[in-house]
Amino acid sequence: MIMAMNQGFSLNQTQSQKLALTQGMRQSIAMLRLDALDLQDYLQEISLENPLINVKMPMMAPVATSSPSSGESYQIKDTHGSLFAYLLDQVHLTMRKTPLRALVIYLISQLEPSGYLPLSDEEILKQVAVSPIMLLDAKTLLQRLDPPGVGAHDLQECLLLQAENDADAAPAAAEILRDHFQALKDHRWTAIQKKLDLTDQQFATAMNYIQSLSANPGLPYNHTATSYVIPELRVTTRGGKLSLQIIQHNQPQVVFAEETYDQLKQSTDAEVAEYIQDRYTQYQTIVYNIQRRTDTLMMVGRQIVQAQYAFFTQQKKTIAPLLLRDIAQKLQISESTVSRAINDKYIETDFGVFPLKDFFSRYSGGDEGADRSVDQMTDALQKLVAAEDPAAPLSDEQLAAALQAQGDQVARRTVAKYRKEKHIPSSAQRRRNAKLKG
Repeated sequence: MIMAMNQGFSLNQTQSQKLALTQGMRQSIAMLRLDALDLQDYLQEISLENPLINVKMPMMAPVATSSPSSGESYQIKDTHGSLFAYLLDQVHLTMRKTPLRALVIYLISQLEPSGYLPLSDEEILKQVAVSPIMLLDAKTLLQRLDPPGVGAHDLQECLLLQAENDADAAPAAAEILRDHFQALKDHRWTAIQKKLDLTDQQFATAMNYIQSLSANPGLPYNHTATSYVIPELRVTTRGGKLSLQIIQHNQPQVVFAEETYDQLKQSTDAEVAEYIQDRYTQYQTIVYNIQRRTDTLMMVGRQIVQAQYAFFTQQKKTIAPLLLRDIAQKLQISESTVSRAINDKYIETDFGVFPLKDFFSRYSGGDEGADRSVDQMTDALQKLVAAEDPAAPLSDEQLAAALQAQGDQVARRTVAKYRKEKHIPSSAQRRRNAKLKG
């Protein structure tokens, strides 16, 4: 097979262009998901094998961060268990609160650190009282989440999920993985090529694509090291208007090694010429993907700032309702792209540093038709409790009625849920506390 692939120069050239495009797009996705520190490490690793790339280290310093909901401060973040948190964030910001969503969350809780689902359908159906159709729907929703391949039962399904959900997958890759996986594992490549009637070029492109897929989709999230929080966006107020910028000095810079390139270009050796051209193409792809990451982060950041204008101008202390799909629809990009863009990214303000994901809040009651977010609803609830007569505290039903009078359609059980989330005692307990204080 290798001999056949080496018969023509034009064949190799076409294959390399296709492979570079596919790898470049996958690299772009990976870089968008990384925070500033991990991006720095990623670029340094690439520079070790590419003499044309030098990485200029940013002048980064750890900063304290604040949470709009709790007001707590911290300087480092713990990334342990972040695959579960990453998936859970996507579920809460893309799915309504339904029994189906609850089943998806259950499946997430059963995942291995690698992202695989070890339980069979039969085992799951024994543990939860759902129909096989509902289980299939829940697995489909889980397997559409980022990272690609998550929720698979085995290696074949993991690779096939990635290929089937990738618009730029090699044409024959999914068919090879679906119908000829055992032959693929046994290295019976000639048999696969003949069975599918593929040209050398088509088969080589498919094989190279399959080799680029991840057998461990959860790996990037399963490290227990801590890292400093580095904000990448800054929002400031100028003349009563908000302005958003990328913090350039917190970004690693890729510098082209011009002198090394000129020296290697003088070589008359064909292998050296091919090597230097390949490394130059890699440099160009890296620069393009860094800019693409910056552009995407800025686009998503602008939408967040616009949606949370009242918070950033400090007119309000609460977060307005905002879902991943809201931004995805406005920018005409996928929800998974928005999710990657906000993953472990931080924004600096005049009053603190905040995780981008904290600016997303589901609509009260899980209804996109609602006017207020859960954060705003709980804030209104706390204000009602703070203003009540301590000797005659409001019951959950009375609190629900008071919120409804303000225009919030909320049920008593929802008020009870929000009250417990904010650790507000029941009306009976608040009455007893008032008597003790009196």
